[in-house]
Amino acid sequence: MLHKVNEQNEQEIIVRPPAKLRRGEGAKIIAQGNFFRIWQWPQKLYDGSKVTFESVSRADTVTVLALTADKKVLMTKQTQPGFQEFWSLPGGIIDEGESVLAASKRELLEETGFSSDDWYFLFGGQMNSRIDWANFYLVAKNCRKVAESTPDAGEKISVELFDLDQLPRLVKDKKFRNSDFALWYFQTDGAELKNL
Repeated sequence: MLHKVNEQNEQEIIVRPPAKLRRGEGAKIIAQGNFFRIWQWPQKLYDGSKVTFESVSRADTVTVLALTADKKVLMTKQTQPGFQEFWSLPGGIIDEGESVLAASKRELLEETGFSSDDWYFLFGGQMNSRIDWANFYLVAKNCRKVAESTPDAGEKISVELFDLDQLPRLVKDKKFRNSDFALWYFQTDGAELKNL
């Protein structure tokens, strides 16, 4: 069930999913780049021996399933340096100190020029067993164009609108980047979205 979310109830509704691999006692950052941190720690095995385990962490992200009042889905077609062209739902990195809802609103506006006052939490998940990276999915209903998009310098974005019933075809497209959404969609048959 979709949960309506706002600044007052966000902390109750949106809970960060734990990493699939918990870092052990004594975990230390051994390398840090612009996006990633590499962690190491001594891990005791079942036979009593110890080995070094590793994991990676990065900033959490948001992704928005944005719908206009007439049930059109906002999809971005993007090109970024080093990546092949891809389809994506609007979204991006949560800035330090920023809430999930605030990041979702900001990313939707920056990438599409659309805004909404009608937000719902869909799901959050960790995509990889060795990367501590939570991605939060929100639904924005009744989106309206309020500005021109202002993509980052490393993004070329065009926005296209699709009927909601085209979503199953879109998530099957090989260029669709949100693989965690596609997996969720097919595992749940998109049941949460049927009454949008």
